[in-house]
Amino acid sequence: MSKIIQDIELRKIRPNRLNPRLHINIESLNELARSIKNVGLLEPLIVRPFEDGYEVVVGERRYRASQQANLERVPVIVREYTDDQVIELNLIENIQREDLSGVEKGRSCGKLMEKYPHKYPSQKVLAEKIGVTESVVSEWLRLTRAPEEIQRMVAPVEPVRKAVPKGKIDWKTAVRITQRIKEPERQIEVARELAKKPTRSREFQTVIRTAAKEPSRSVKEIVKEIAEKPYQLPFRLSHMKPILDDIKVQTSRTGVPDPKVKVGAVVHASVWEPHFADLRITMIERKRLRYFDEEDAKKEGGYTLEQFKRVWKEIHGEWNEDQFVYVIHFEKVD
Repeated sequence: MSKIIQDIELRKIRPNRLNPRLHINIESLNELARSIKNVGLLEPLIVRPFEDGYEVVVGERRYRASQQANLERVPVIVREYTDDQVIELNLIENIQREDLSGVEKGRSCGKLMEKYPHKYPSQKVLAEKIGVTESVVSEWLRLTRAPEEIQRMVAPVEPVRKAVPKGKIDWKTAVRITQRIKEPERQIEVARELAKKPTRSREFQTVIRTAAKEPSRSVKEIVKEIAEKPYQLPFRLSHMKPILDDIKVQTSRTGVPDPKVKVGAVVHASVWEPHFADLRITMIERKRLRYFDEEDAKKEGGYTLEQFKRVWKEIHGEWNEDQFVYVIHFEKVD
């Protein structure tokens, strides 16, 4: 298959008629257009011959941003594709993108299985093809059966460092709502309340569990009650003694800290529940794992740096030196 890059006049290229995605984030498109205007289009479009010009196959956003940046010529790779192949490529590309919601990914998964049953006879086969677990495909598909209002509330799948915007919920929260709560009206009520919070929160799971167990109780009342409780910061059982002995005075997490975890706040240190200590947050910093030193390891529980790396791998699977983590410094409240 050809990989030769050519420079082609942008006016000779037309947008993709078969792209399954209709909505494009204007803010994101403007940002991409500014970048292209400054440094050019770094990644070529993939196009196919069409009538007296070409049609975009892969790179619709880059194509539109290039138009907005007033480029005259763009780098492209020209390949021959049938309509069926174009549809399939776009569906797979959409599934793998981070700026689509779990609902949109679920719709793309459903279309692939519907249009190409010989290629994707099961969720397991599809999951292996696109590089996710079977359970993730199942959850994306589940979202497509959620009430329409909940589907509209599901935020795009963003990198973990970004918070879910107010008015939205992440797709995993939406899945938990539909799994635990059977009545659509109750599902929507819970989703609306959780969407008022500006970020992901462990408290969401507690709200969902309580709303499912106490169906006659107001969701607002449940949210208020849980919001007033101190945050439960979970630790391993092996960390209990070092914390109580004031040896472990910091903890490093990969996700964005809950809004309740802020300097000056008192949180509950817990191994599940009940909590075993009260901790006052003294500082929160964000840094790459490569910059952790022996002093950090000591504060993490009296470890050497090598011991801390082994513990990290046990919990997170790998030690990626380029990974950013949030380091939460604390002191025990007597």
